[in-house]
Amino acid sequence: SKTMYVTAQFAYELLAFDFDPATGELANRRSFATVPEENGLPDGLTVDAEGCVWSAQWGGWCITRYDPDGKIERVVKMPIPNPTSCCFGGPDLKDLYVTTAWGWLTDQERAAAPGCGDLWVVHTDVQGLPEPRFKG
Repeated sequence: SKTMYVTAQFAYELLAFDFDPATGELANRRSFATVPEENGLPDGLTVDAEGCVWSAQWGGWCITRYDPDGKIERVVKMPIPNPTSCCFGGPDLKDLYVTTAWGWLTDQERAAAPGCGDLWVVHTDVQGLPEPRFKG
């Protein structure tokens, strides 16, 4: 089996499940990481080749990387308040593409953080994994 990670946004938690790709069955729900509220709400996430989870932090101005044990390994500051999701790309899968939100911000907040709603690229020192394709 493999591991699937899910965001429990308003619980400030990342969950892990055992996942059977052949059947789609989920089992063994468990807490992977508790997100400090000052880091913002956990939103979209992805996994890298080292088994670490990268989580976009809505309202936290950052992307957080959790090690395979669920401990914060690093925090990547963003010039945008609401990163929404992320995935790896580029020729060596070391570029982290980050989507951001434009809505739910006042005109003043948008002026203070130009680039809200844009796609951002963060160059990393770790290789990501290609995103799995949905079969259904």
